[in-house]
Amino acid sequence: MPIEQTDEETREMLDVIVSFPVSGVIFGNLQKNRKDKALRTDEIKKYPVGNFSGKPTEQRSNELIALAYKGYGKKLIIIGCGGIFNAKDAYKKIKLGATLVQLITGLIFEGPSLVAQINLGLAEFLKRDGFNNISQVIGKDA
Repeated sequence: MPIEQTDEETREMLDVIVSFPVSGVIFGNLQKNRKDKALRTDEIKKYPVGNFSGKPTEQRSNELIALAYKGYGKKLIIIGCGGIFNAKDAYKKIKLGATLVQLITGLIFEGPSLVAQINLGLAEFLKRDGFNNISQVIGKDA
């Protein structure tokens, strides 16, 4: 799902999506709007062509995960992507409504051990917060 659309445009797209036999959506690891305030000016100048992924997408991705969960969480699996570099990032997306998380940029920068680090970290967060299962956390902060 694009992250540069407004909330209303996103809801309109989700309304169409749920009218078809679609199981889930991914929010969202690609920033195409080069004027977005999450992007650093020096990065935009350094890379005049292409789009941005990773941390510059995190905030808007998180907002849209929560939006989708509130309105469509019973109808769609929501996959959180964008700016996941550690267990804390993954846990936040899950608490906002993501059932699954997808790693792209974080995996490239942190390496394949990131998966194990996230799994171990999630187990610690669950224990700390008094949950027995990750499914108990989904959408708690939406």
